[in-house]
Amino acid sequence: MKNKQSKQKEFTIPVHILLKKILKTNRGNWKSTYITWLFVMIETVCETLVTFFLSFLIDSINSLDKSKDLGVIFAYSGGIFALAVVAALTGILAGYFAAEASSSFGRNLRKAIFSKIQDYSFENIDKFSTSSIVTRSTTDLTNVQHSFLMVIRSVIRAPLLMIFALIMCFIIEYRLAWIFLLIIPFVLFLLITIASRAHVVFVKIFNSYDILNSNVQEDVDGIRAIKSFNREDSKISEFKQSSNFIYKNFIKAEKILAFNAPVMDIAIYLAFLLLSFFGANLIVKYNDTNFSIGSLTSLFNYVMMIMISMMMISTIYVMLIISRNSGERIIELLDEKPILVNCDNPVYEIKNGDIEFKNVSFAYPNKNNSLENISFSLKSGEVLGIIGPTGSSKTTLVSMIARLYDVKEGCVKVGGVDVKNYDLKTLRDSVSVVLQKNTLFSGTIRSNLSFGNEYASDEQMWEALSLAQASDFVSSFKDGLDYKVEQGGVNFSGGQKQRLCIARALLKDPKILILDDTTSACDTHTDQLIRDNLKRTKPDVTKIIISQRVSSIKDCDKIIVMDRGKIIAEGKNDELMDSCEIYKELYESQLGGGDFDAQ
Repeated sequence: MKNKQSKQKEFTIPVHILLKKILKTNRGNWKSTYITWLFVMIETVCETLVTFFLSFLIDSINSLDKSKDLGVIFAYSGGIFALAVVAALTGILAGYFAAEASSSFGRNLRKAIFSKIQDYSFENIDKFSTSSIVTRSTTDLTNVQHSFLMVIRSVIRAPLLMIFALIMCFIIEYRLAWIFLLIIPFVLFLLITIASRAHVVFVKIFNSYDILNSNVQEDVDGIRAIKSFNREDSKISEFKQSSNFIYKNFIKAEKILAFNAPVMDIAIYLAFLLLSFFGANLIVKYNDTNFSIGSLTSLFNYVMMIMISMMMISTIYVMLIISRNSGERIIELLDEKPILVNCDNPVYEIKNGDIEFKNVSFAYPNKNNSLENISFSLKSGEVLGIIGPTGSSKTTLVSMIARLYDVKEGCVKVGGVDVKNYDLKTLRDSVSVVLQKNTLFSGTIRSNLSFGNEYASDEQMWEALSLAQASDFVSSFKDGLDYKVEQGGVNFSGGQKQRLCIARALLKDPKILILDDTTSACDTHTDQLIRDNLKRTKPDVTKIIISQRVSSIKDCDKIIVMDRGKIIAEGKNDELMDSCEIYKELYESQLGGGDFDAQ
């Protein structure tokens, strides 16, 4: 676990820039925050005045025997009561508007993150990993939102309370105010030092959340494999290791932060002692008539106010330290530049489904070339079959067509135009890709098919289902198109999910259709029917079929055999049987004794 943690990249930015970027997402939604600050200011002023007038009340009570006038006492008492009521009401209203402001901030930040992620290319997502993006969008965002709630209530209250209390201390007795000027900087220095040391530990903690969430996601997705191999104990042990790392570092961080309370206690007691000693001297030894018992009592109260405000500042700082790393991780998401963007003056029309690869090479970040010097061409309406060993970069090759990744060298043309010159939406609307991993979203069959065409009629949906050989099992459901799809499509078999994904792709009415091993879970008869339907009803659509089954691609107009990111052979079935040993071996192993049924 420690080795994994050491490899985590630390992303740090100055606090003022972090705050500027985080708060930028809340632009236009500051009304509730400003109202909160107004009520907090009124509340703080009232609390300060309560203590100030309390000194006069105490002195009036002490001189009661001389004046015999209760009116002054009632006046001060009434004034103090009124100020306390106003302070309480404004405090309640400040809490209400602070909660509203915090919720609005969280909503806007969540929206900004999600919108940004939608602009990511596959390469951007690969950089962070799915689990890390989920952690940043949930755990980290919650930390930042809680900090925002605390800050907008306390960032005005704490400094104002401290400043007003200090002013009152100087007004009451400037000769004792030096005590506060001595203690405050010292305490703030200690609190900031403590919090800064804790920040380093929190960086490790929140980075480790990515690993923990990644393990959980992987284990839940693969729970069937875990149970079939009886590896529950091993996975529990791995989870405990990740969880214990977080636990131990949280303990370490809390031990550092635990020094906050003793520092504050010492400061309060020291202030009390100094005030008591020097205040008593003024009253008793020097018989100073300008300094009374009421004044000393008010100074004691102001000590508590100042220390409470410092505790607020300390708490805010600690919370900011905890959430700083979360904020940095969120900003890293928001600052990430999408790898794939439109060029200036993009092309918004694709003439046909012609495809040309010209000396294309590609490599994933920090890896060797996945594709090397790939060149071939297809005319609109032709069918290309791609076959090769696992890991030969077949999927990477077709990802270049829809510009899911950009080539590093060479170019890919569709309709005679470099794909980099097309508007991304236009290109992807014209290229339907059914990937190896068949993804269905929670909802209904209808809502999933609508991903292909949100305006598709029921008739069009049933036609697409028929072409994909999915209409029979969909019509067998009582709710038909409105049949519920569980998360991830777990209530469908692998073959059913594949056929629904093909139907969804067909609803786009594309110029190019890419089927990336999308009939592997179907029997060869169903596979053949799907290909026959496509050939009959979509003659002008350029089709690319990636498969491990020779039977799926042997009748294609052109077949490419790939190995280790290179095209090692190209031609029709009969030509490859004579010229490519790898293809011949695959053909004979699968079809030598008759049609091979992958199911």
